[in-house]
Amino acid sequence: MGSSQASGYAECVGEGLCSLEVAIQAHLQSNCFPPVTPKLVPACVEAIQACEDEDYDRPVILPNGESTTAGYMVERLHLDAFVQYEEE
Repeated sequence: MGSSQASGYAECVGEGLCSLEVAIQAHLQSNCFPPVTPKLVPACVEAIQACEDEDYDRPVILPNGESTTAGYMVERLHLDAFVQYEEE
């Protein structure tokens, strides 16, 4: 759902037009149904950073105190467009 919009938000981040946090918040509010609370933005950033480090099993603490893995969070919230993988 909304993968082209997510890619567009990620492109804006890459071009310096907006911060990662702003882009994720817009993505969560407009590309997810029902919209996801902006309180998850810091956890999303943490999950994206973990996936960029290829640490998909890194625990990410959610605002409600529960935890999930970075990879699961990126997959479920369709954040893959924001992950900048290293070119080999």
